Amino acid sequence: MWTAIWPLTMNIEKRIPRVEARITALNSGIVQAGFMDSARCGLHRCALASLLILAACFAATAQNDYTRVEFGGEFSTIRQNDAQTGSGKNFPGLGGRFDWNFNRRLAFETEVDFFPEQSEAVSFRRGGQTLQAVFGLRAKVLQTRRLSVFGLVRPGMFHFTDVLSYSPGTGQPTQKLGATYFAVNLGGGIEYTLSPRWTLRADIAGNPYRVPQQTRNVAGVTISYPGSVEDTTRLSFGVAYRPGTLRENEDETKVPGNWEFGPLFSTLIAAPAGANSRVATLSGFGAYANYRFWRVLYLDGDILYFPQDTHGPTNLYGGPVLQGLFGLKGGIRRNHFGFFGKVRPGFQSYAQALEAVSSQPSGTANYTYGRSTNFALDLGGIVEFYPAESGTLRIEAGDSHTFFSPHTVNFNGKTLSYDLGMHHTIQLVFGYGWRF
Repeated sequence: MWTAIWPLTMNIEKRIPRVEARITALNSGIVQAGFMDSARCGLHRCALASLLILAACFAATAQNDYTRVEFGGEFSTIRQNDAQTGSGKNFPGLGGRFDWNFNRRLAFETEVDFFPEQSEAVSFRRGGQTLQAVFGLRAKVLQTRRLSVFGLVRPGMFHFTDVLSYSPGTGQPTQKLGATYFAVNLGGGIEYTLSPRWTLRADIAGNPYRVPQQTRNVAGVTISYPGSVEDTTRLSFGVAYRPGTLRENEDETKVPGNWEFGPLFSTLIAAPAGANSRVATLSGFGAYANYRFWRVLYLDGDILYFPQDTHGPTNLYGGPVLQGLFGLKGGIRRNHFGFFGKVRPGFQSYAQALEAVSSQPSGTANYTYGRSTNFALDLGGIVEFYPAESGTLRIEAGDSHTFFSPHTVNFNGKTLSYDLGMHHTIQLVFGYGWRF
């Protein structure tokens, strides 16, 4: 449930050549080239999401004990572009993690992975060697004496050593530009207990990350990238050791309440919505409601409004954004916290989508706009804390995929067609609700 449907194969574009001094800007035209990317949804991710929801539906005898501290190491792969062919490739790496267990289910987890092989430099987005560091929550939704199924919500960062290779002039040595980007690691996995001290673990996660608008001066020529939200998939296999005192599992109590509702505040990082099609961070507000219809399964929905005027004269999509997401969440509520995965289809509607451009004799242009509503799919996790008997503090993290429909613009009587495909977003939501 927590891995959602991020593709194991990214949108792989052709290898870009080394940038020479004669190259001009990369962001010309009404629609920036960086926003023509789209990605395919992997059906195997849907199957894993369904498996994790199903796991939450069954109760089982839990492991006997746990420790506060846990150390682990892992072998990981990450999906990047091959430096020679430009095609998709799984790059191997090694890493380590540290966990502080609040109880037998919930832990604060840090993980660092390094991928030493050189991947292709892809126009400011990724390339070179890769370092990933994430810090967040791990929650077990199913536990037997040997097997656990868990979800992950861990913000962090990517560092790429070579997102742009360029030569400052003819005959000059190639220079490499490194970059560090904000990321959110959303996934899940399984854990097998060999003994009270030793465990084996496998997990898979999607990693949407924000690439900001950037400009680089190369030998007097400006090279720019408008920004985007990218995504890659990481797969890990590892072993962990639990030092320290073994603690007995505390008793668990279920949290009452079938209905829940409350206000929300959201931050949405979306590429196509910003002025001049640059990546933008939008703030919005709204409300949510959910209903438990069977044990650990809930009907869950958000409605959110982002009032900022993101319109720019060359935007395909802009203006205030209305978002509605309605679907399923599945997970557990125990004692003072709950952890859920979510799969929620819905819509994302832009108030000002460019429909026509007409040039005037004075040299200016008139722009015509209309509303554009597109299919959206929200995938990620929800963490809840229960500070009062009927109160809920709710935190959501997810990748709200937007599937843009084919769009046409009348440009001085000539019809231009655009197909932006699917775009990732990074969405964080905070709210407080009441259960009854």
